[in-house]
Amino acid sequence: MQKTIKKSGFISIVGKPNVGKSSIMNALVGEKVSIVTPKSQTTRDKIVGILTERQNDIYYQMVFIDTPGMHDNKTELSKHMNRAVLQAARDADVIVVVLDGTKPLSDSIYASIEKFLVRSSPLYVVVNKIDLAGFEKTYPLLERLSPLTVKNDARNAIRHIVPLSARTKENMDKFKEMLVSELPDGEFFYPEDDITDRPIRFMVEEIIREKALLFLQEEIPHGIAVVIETMVDDKGLASIEADIVCEKDTHKLIVIGKDGEKLKQIGTSARNEIEKLLNKKVFLKLFVKVRENWRNRQNIMDDLGYSK
Repeated sequence: MQKTIKKSGFISIVGKPNVGKSSIMNALVGEKVSIVTPKSQTTRDKIVGILTERQNDIYYQMVFIDTPGMHDNKTELSKHMNRAVLQAARDADVIVVVLDGTKPLSDSIYASIEKFLVRSSPLYVVVNKIDLAGFEKTYPLLERLSPLTVKNDARNAIRHIVPLSARTKENMDKFKEMLVSELPDGEFFYPEDDITDRPIRFMVEEIIREKALLFLQEEIPHGIAVVIETMVDDKGLASIEADIVCEKDTHKLIVIGKDGEKLKQIGTSARNEIEKLLNKKVFLKLFVKVRENWRNRQNIMDDLGYSK
């Protein structure tokens, strides 16, 4: 009888905003762990997704770290997000850089890949959205990456370049097999049934923020945060009160909307998803509060959960 091999490791997923990092992690884990929207700065912290499975004689646990998009350090919030990216890469057994296959490879991301290759951890480059990009857009990107597939004295080489689609799941299983092959032998870091290390309160806050990002105008979401004030479970009914925090009085009016319609849309959509998460009825009450320029005020960021 063949002995079962136990493997576990941390896999950091990094890249620019809106390349599909959260979608890829959700697809690999098989559950919605990280929120997904078309807006930038959707992910602001390291979000851990956990996949525990058997593959033939290998029993493995992959701990995915979905990081914020890499930004210029324009605000304290941007600095907070970039610190999260660097920390995640530093602690990883495998680094995965995600690129948007529909867009050219920028000089800054090329330089970032080179910096990651100085580390000892194997590095994969995922070219996402191949279902939208097609060969004409994907090939120039692959061609530009080709020099980084050869090791030199200053850095390692990219382990594999993997074109895939998080939306259609094309090549996702093959990518998962590659990652399993990189895992070191070792005991699991989390219980086998866990899919994330985040507490329920955090997940609920993220769901509300996701709905706010989806329903609000383009100029508002960067200045939106959500914090739960109370969350009480009483006889199968979860009663939740949460604040949607914005930076300006004008933004507050937009979040609320005419006759409160926008806030009602956000609340209804969020409540429906929170009920699925908690598997119970939810009474959700949302308030909108203004904290001017909170993204540059560390004391307020601490209150909102974005600590250094």
